Amino acid sequence: MSQAVSLCTSLTLLEPDPAHYDAAVDTMLEVLTELTPIVEPAGRGRVFLGMDGLGRLFGSPPQLIDRALRSLFRFFPAPLVAATRAGMAAGKFGAWVAAASARSGQPVIVSDDTLASFLARCPVGALPVDPLIIQRLERLGIHTLGELRRFPEPALVAQFGEAGRSALAWACARRIDPVLPWHRPQPIQVSLDFPNPVGLTESLHGALDQLADRALTRPARRGRSVTGVRMGAHLEGGGSWFVQTVLREPTSQRERITAPLRAKMAISPPPKAVETLLLDFTNFGAPSVQTGLFDRKVESGRAAGGYEFHHGEVPPTLRDAVKELKLRLGHSPLYRVVEIDPWSRIPERRHALLSFDP
Repeated sequence: MSQAVSLCTSLTLLEPDPAHYDAAVDTMLEVLTELTPIVEPAGRGRVFLGMDGLGRLFGSPPQLIDRALRSLFRFFPAPLVAATRAGMAAGKFGAWVAAASARSGQPVIVSDDTLASFLARCPVGALPVDPLIIQRLERLGIHTLGELRRFPEPALVAQFGEAGRSALAWACARRIDPVLPWHRPQPIQVSLDFPNPVGLTESLHGALDQLADRALTRPARRGRSVTGVRMGAHLEGGGSWFVQTVLREPTSQRERITAPLRAKMAISPPPKAVETLLLDFTNFGAPSVQTGLFDRKVESGRAAGGYEFHHGEVPPTLRDAVKELKLRLGHSPLYRVVEIDPWSRIPERRHALLSFDP
């Protein structure tokens, strides 16, 4: 960065704002869902749209692409939308290759009949496989998907396993992956504004605990455990910062939720003082409420205190408690008093202690 400033004194530096970028992506996805309900974000600026059956509503494939791009003008600047590359083909792989080969403002549309010949000219680097596999293919002199087709399937499977079979299926246009609808659970978001910007780690840790307690008490969280969390902040002077993590086990305990975030904060702390601290529960797991503790199928001893038991009858809860003690200690530590000779002059002979093992 210092070298760039020295080479260009009029350079303007923009602070990174991940929160703004994520909000822009969410806005884009919401706008595209107005066109088609099948939207799948694939990362790295890629978004797949399922257009099956929309031709009757919006017209030919060029009109579909033009309508999708025009819908983005409502929220994004014109230069950004103009720089977007679009492609249309059968399956996600064909559509991605078509979009990658397109130019700004000139979408590429590949029909089903010409998909195989179109993919034959594409480089093997377009395959969604391990980069090491692509390096091995290039060392073998295989640079295009058409050259990859010359190899028999058993030979590719022997060299690369199941990835070799998939690569050949993509190259021959035999594998058509459908677009999977994007489903994002509604996150639980809480925030805390500081009257003065905070830069101390201890203060941020205390604020994180408060946010976690507040988020856990939200009605939307009840009955669900937390599996993914994200912490962010609006920084002093502009910009934002965030860290996120996936919990090892679903939990609803505050310490288990905040501990990974504190570790992330220690590795990558906020670059500047924090004005607003944010906490999001992004993913949720199975219910975390211990229903067996409160929804008893058998009444407890306190609830059954008013009932009468027959002579020698043992309450079920007491029997279960003795079984648990025997598993822990190896024997029953409980005894019962048995009347033997109540008229004896010697008190020790009147009663006896026997092991209680129902």
